Amino acid sequence: MSLLSKSDFKIATSCSKKLIYKKLSYDTLNDENEYMEMLAQGGYIVAKYAQLTYPDGIEIKFDTIRGAIEETRRLIDQTQNITLFEATILSNEKIIRIDILEKKDKMLNLIEVKSKSHDSEDDNYNAKRKLKEYIEDVAFQTMVLKEAYPNYEIHSYLLLPDKSKRTTIEGLAGWFKVNKMIDEKFEIEELPAQGIVKFKKPLIEFKFENEPNRNEYIDNMQKDCLLTLVPVDEEIENMMNEIQQRSDIFIDILNNGIKPEHYSISKNCKNCEFNLGAEKEKNGFRECWQELASLEPNIFDLYCGGLIGHYKSGWYFNELISQRKVSFWDIDTDRFRNRKGELGSRGRRQLIQFQNTKSNSEWISSELSTILNGLKYPLHFIDFETYKGAIPHHKGMRPYELVAFQWSCHTVNSPESKPVHSEWLNWDNVFPNFLFAESLMNQIGNTGTPLMWSSFENTILRDILGQMDIFEYSNNTLKEWLINITSDKDREGRFIDMIKITLNCYFHPDMKGKTSIKSVLPAIWKNNSYLHSIPWFKKYAPDSIDNLNPYDTLPPVQGVLGTDEVIKLGIDAMRAYHELMFGSLSDNSERKEQLKKLLLQYCELDTMAMVIIWKYWMDKCM
Repeated sequence: MSLLSKSDFKIATSCSKKLIYKKLSYDTLNDENEYMEMLAQGGYIVAKYAQLTYPDGIEIKFDTIRGAIEETRRLIDQTQNITLFEATILSNEKIIRIDILEKKDKMLNLIEVKSKSHDSEDDNYNAKRKLKEYIEDVAFQTMVLKEAYPNYEIHSYLLLPDKSKRTTIEGLAGWFKVNKMIDEKFEIEELPAQGIVKFKKPLIEFKFENEPNRNEYIDNMQKDCLLTLVPVDEEIENMMNEIQQRSDIFIDILNNGIKPEHYSISKNCKNCEFNLGAEKEKNGFRECWQELASLEPNIFDLYCGGLIGHYKSGWYFNELISQRKVSFWDIDTDRFRNRKGELGSRGRRQLIQFQNTKSNSEWISSELSTILNGLKYPLHFIDFETYKGAIPHHKGMRPYELVAFQWSCHTVNSPESKPVHSEWLNWDNVFPNFLFAESLMNQIGNTGTPLMWSSFENTILRDILGQMDIFEYSNNTLKEWLINITSDKDREGRFIDMIKITLNCYFHPDMKGKTSIKSVLPAIWKNNSYLHSIPWFKKYAPDSIDNLNPYDTLPPVQGVLGTDEVIKLGIDAMRAYHELMFGSLSDNSERKEQLKKLLLQYCELDTMAMVIIWKYWMDKCM
């Protein structure tokens, strides 16, 4: 018999067919990314933090599901007041593991711990609306708990990091360390598309667990508590009938197989995590779409495809899919126009993509030359790496408050000059944001044109400007510089956004509908081999492999663990920085050097990628 777990319920809610793929242990696109994100943002650390705020809690630890179920039942039946972690409940072919379960005589409090941020000062309705997905999780667990214990009064809560609170503890994130991965016998419920065997659960160690004054640290943490208990009984009551109906359908699917009326292909399939590419034998997307999955290019390649003309929410795509018209060429370009019959900025971009994909041609606007000529030298190509974690790194910070720990800059002093690289990486366990901004200010000053890719860097510096008042940091020169370089609702700053230039002035068919630097760079790099021989860029063009994406040429670094590692994504950089500050090997100088090299080479390539794109545009326009 196949049981319906909370993660089963969650993924089946998004698509009933995914429940089948999950139970058959199909691989997914999100396998590694979601897991790494949980580690980077501290999902497991929040769970440990929450448990420590209930110091009398008992964790249910058993090698088998049956053992965990029986132990949970025994403790609830035989104890008047008790707090359990990972209480395991089975009822009517459904199984749940409750993060924290409080029993107080004949009352049970079900508490679901999430690393999702929450602002207790936000409007209550608006705050609850943002939590709808998580409240559904709790509703499923509440339903199972009520079935198993019908004679108990049951209340349900979410326990969340509260962005309105600030810690009084310096280095709080360092109180928790990921020590090792344990051989967890149960699935990781936070990863809805995962099976039992794909990843191991990390063992989070409380740094002061074996210290004589452990209780003092626990007391300080409880007084400082950054978590907020959010009651959700009313919301659960309103959705309980729907949750019950869904559960019955999903259990029927598990027992009797899935029927055509249980699912249909739609625009939502665009982001199906079971679409791993044609080379994979088990590909859920291809099983659903059959011969339609092989059409290239397809409608999902369209820029902003969910918004076409005045048709929103993918309505037009669903219309096409229902007619089994999913080729890119099935799109009616007249639909790109708004209600007035005009092409807006989005419609123009869609039409440019359609026309140039059809002719397999690169498109460069005549405006690009004017824009490039208007840039004032020196040019500063800038990229930041930042960290936002549920448990703050430093005193005075809120959950998920920004830590800016690294910048890279390539400066070009004239159209033909060699790019000069500069960089900064926080190496010390201090709040780095103002040092970060001051070092960048000292490097690029007020001359020339600073360039970014997307508005991210502008947002970061604007946040640091706001933090100066919050943290009472006095530096008038820095404050004025931040005001001048950043844009806000009431001012235009010095930053130039290269992604806006791309949207308005450049397209290559290999980019499809994407404009991220990791889509634009390969399109230019692979189709213009002359760039590979330019001395500035040559290290990203190995002689043995032609046209390799520069991000795939980053050399792995071997460290004290004897393993090769490479950072290719921002989430990898977040995790590396957290380990650099607070990891179990953070006192090991060799490991620190390894992490430093990984972070520096990744961030350096991001700004060199901007230079490569700029250089190519200059060659085409000048």
